[in-house]
Amino acid sequence: MVRFNATQRAFHWAFAIPFLGLLLSGLPLSFPALRSWISGYSPQIGLRLHLVCGAAWILGPALVVLLGDRRALATVVADLFVVARGELAWLRQLPRWLAGLPCEMRGVGRFNAGQKLNGIFVAISSVVLAITGVILWIVWQSPGLVWTGGPVGRTIIGWSRWLHYLLTVLMMVPLLGHITLATIHPRTKESLRGMLFGTVDATWAKEHHPGWHAEISRGPSGLGERGVTEAPPNSVPTPSWER
Repeated sequence: MVRFNATQRAFHWAFAIPFLGLLLSGLPLSFPALRSWISGYSPQIGLRLHLVCGAAWILGPALVVLLGDRRALATVVADLFVVARGELAWLRQLPRWLAGLPCEMRGVGRFNAGQKLNGIFVAISSVVLAITGVILWIVWQSPGLVWTGGPVGRTIIGWSRWLHYLLTVLMMVPLLGHITLATIHPRTKESLRGMLFGTVDATWAKEHHPGWHAEISRGPSGLGERGVTEAPPNSVPTPSWER
């Protein structure tokens, strides 16, 4: 059954690939001790690579939003940011879920509570990282700007640098968890197929995301289970708030 259409997948990879480049180029800049692990490392090249990845990280998703299916992206935002009944109950079961033990999955939509928390944290952190990154880039590009020399300017630069470093480290935790769950964990690795090819196994969806499976199965005209297997490749479910 269809989980993500082409625009939704393009947005994810336009965000994820440059972010990995930002992380790999930025960590040696922030933590010089890591430079000894990279043969022939050049801080100047590392900084320029970081800036290129940063530009791609901001412009890539923006282009997808401008040129792609914005309604499809809106459904993902709605699914991520709307808190549904039973979210706290799911979080209480998280240790059992990670251990592969039986859990109550009733009502879980396209994203479970853990995925929602991760998505919200990444979205907010990304906005702060982008703003602080642009500030630090302006200071690096034009160190003689008048506003950078006063107490207010120094405070802004100091806070920008501190937040940029802190959020970089904090985002590594959900990133590693996200990669592990998407590639290794038996309960969630099927979701990687959805992000690569757009579709997931209907049995997996019914077991782990029963609320979403039921919504798609009904379809806009109540198609039932047949609507799951015969959904067109780029179909997008109509969110409940549009009905």
